[in-house]
Amino acid sequence: MCVGAANDRARMATIITWASFIAVLSSSIIEAKTSTYIDIDPKTETAVRVGESLQILCSTSQPLRICRVEIPGEGSIVLNANEPAEDGIEYYGTGLNNGQCGVRIAKVKENHDGMFKCSLTSYKARQESTASLKIIVARPPNNPDLRTNRGHFGSNRYRKGEKLEVSCSALSGRPAANVSLFLDDEPIGDERNIFYETNIDDNSLAMQNASRSLDWTDNGKTLRCVANHIALDRPKESTMQLEVLYPPQPHQTTFERFGYVIGRQGVINITIYAHPRPRFTWRVNGEKIDEGRPDESNRLETSTAVDLGKGAWSVILTIDSVQKSDTEKEYVLEATNSEGSSQYHIVLSTSSEPAGPLSSLYGKLSEHMHALGVDLDAGSIIGIVVGVLVLVLVIFLVIFARATGRWCFAGHSTTRNLGESDFADPATGVSLLHLGKSKTTADVVRKRSDTESAGRYSRSEVDGGSSRGQRKPRINLSRFFGRNKDKVSGADTDTMKTVVTVDDEKLQTVESAVQEGRTNPSTGEGGIVYAELDLTQQQQGVAPRRINEDKTEYAEILYTKPENEETTDK
Repeated sequence: MCVGAANDRARMATIITWASFIAVLSSSIIEAKTSTYIDIDPKTETAVRVGESLQILCSTSQPLRICRVEIPGEGSIVLNANEPAEDGIEYYGTGLNNGQCGVRIAKVKENHDGMFKCSLTSYKARQESTASLKIIVARPPNNPDLRTNRGHFGSNRYRKGEKLEVSCSALSGRPAANVSLFLDDEPIGDERNIFYETNIDDNSLAMQNASRSLDWTDNGKTLRCVANHIALDRPKESTMQLEVLYPPQPHQTTFERFGYVIGRQGVINITIYAHPRPRFTWRVNGEKIDEGRPDESNRLETSTAVDLGKGAWSVILTIDSVQKSDTEKEYVLEATNSEGSSQYHIVLSTSSEPAGPLSSLYGKLSEHMHALGVDLDAGSIIGIVVGVLVLVLVIFLVIFARATGRWCFAGHSTTRNLGESDFADPATGVSLLHLGKSKTTADVVRKRSDTESAGRYSRSEVDGGSSRGQRKPRINLSRFFGRNKDKVSGADTDTMKTVVTVDDEKLQTVESAVQEGRTNPSTGEGGIVYAELDLTQQQQGVAPRRINEDKTEYAEILYTKPENEETTDK
C-alpha cells in the first residue's frame, strides 16, 4: 500500500510539472503573437552635450492608441501630437495613426544620462511593445596624463640611441576620450595600442602607449599627449620637452666656401650640431687657434660659438685681409663634448658659387683643381664641362657614321655584284660596255668613269695602289649629299660601276664575248639580257698586278626601255 501511494504521488508530480511547462509556453506564444516590432532611431547609444537638443523616434507598422516614453530624470510621460511642449519636452513624429511615437528634448540636462525607453500600444493589442536606447550626456575628461620612462641622465634626459617609452591617458571622460601621442607634429602612437576602460559610474579611462629609439634630431622636440572629446570645444594637451645628448655630428663632405675677394675681409661660418655644448678648436695649416682667440699673426680670429637652439652651434673664423695664400691653406675645425668629437675640413675659393644642377660637379672639380694649386672661376669650369660634352658627342657621331656608312663614310658602303640592279621592272636590261685597246676609247671611258662612278676599283687595284701610294680613290660628293641621277631615266637611283681586272690572255676572249652579247644577245623572260664574265683564272693563284700593267674592263648597268614602250613614246 505504501509503495502504491508513493507511485501515485510521483505520477501526480510529473503531471503537474508538464502542465506548468505547457502553460508557460502557451503564454509565450500568445505574447509573441501579440507583441509588435518597434524600430527606434538612433539605432545605437547616442552621445549629446548638455544644452543641445535631442530627437528620438519609435515607430511601428500599426496605428497606435498610446505613446509613452520614459526619460532618465523625468519619469514616464504619455505623449500626444496635439499637446504642447512641457518643460522643453514634446511629441515628435507624424502622428499616432502612422505608428510613430517620438520625443523631442529642447535642451538636454545632465540628469538625462541613462536608459531611454518607449512603450507603444496598438489598437489590436492589449500589451505594450517596448524599445530602449542609451542616452550619454557627454562629460569632458580630466587633463591628460603624460608619462615616460626615466632616461640615462634623469627624468627626461636621454642619450642618442636610447629607447623612449611613453604613456598618454585621459580619465573621467563620458564617453571615453580619444587620446593621441605626438613628437612635435609627428604621430608616434599606434591605434592598436589604445585601451579603454569604463567603471559603473560611466567614468572612462582612455590610454595609448608608444615606444621609440631616440636620434640626435629628437633633441629639443616636444612630446604631446592630446585628448579629444565631444564635450570639449578644443582638445586638452599635456607636453614634455625631450633632451637628447649626442656627440658632434660628422659632415660627410668637405665644407666649400666661395666668393672670397683678395684684399677684403673674409668670414668662414660653420654650423655644427652637438649636445651638450662642445669645445671648438681651429687648425690652420697645423697652427692651433682656440675658440675666441686670434692666431700668431693676428690676421685670423675665431669667435665664441653662438647657440642657435636644439643643439645647433654657429662657429666663425674671420680673416682680416684675404690673400692668395689663404685659399691654399688647410682649414680644420675640431668639436669635442662629453659624448665624442668630430673634425670638419673647409676649402676656400675666390670663385663665385655656381647655381643649378652643375653646382655639385663644380664643387668636385674646384676641389681637385685646388688640390693641384689651380683656382678656376665658375665660367672656366662650365666651359670645361661643355667642351668635354661636345667632344663626347663628336666621337659618338663619328662612330655612328662609320658603323652605318653615312656621310663621309658613304663611299665605303657595301658594293653590288656584277649584274645586280635596284629595278624591279622585268623590262630592265643589263648591257656591258667594252673598252678596247684603242687609246681614244679608253681615255673617253676612263674619263667618264672617273666623273660618274667616283672611281671604284677592284681589291687588287686598291691593294696595289695603296702599296705604292700613287693612286687613291676619289670622294664621291654625290653620295655625301644624296643619290646619283640616272642618266637614262632621270630617276633618283644609284648608278653602279664595277671595275674588273683581267689577264692579257683573256682580254680578246672577253671582248668577243661582249661583242656577241651586243649583236646577238640571249634573252630570257621579260626581255632581260644576261652577260657573264669569267674571272676564274684570276682567282686561281694569279698574283696581283699593278694598275698600269693591267687592262681594265668597265661594266655599267643602264636602264633600257622595252620596244613596246619605245613604240608608244613615238
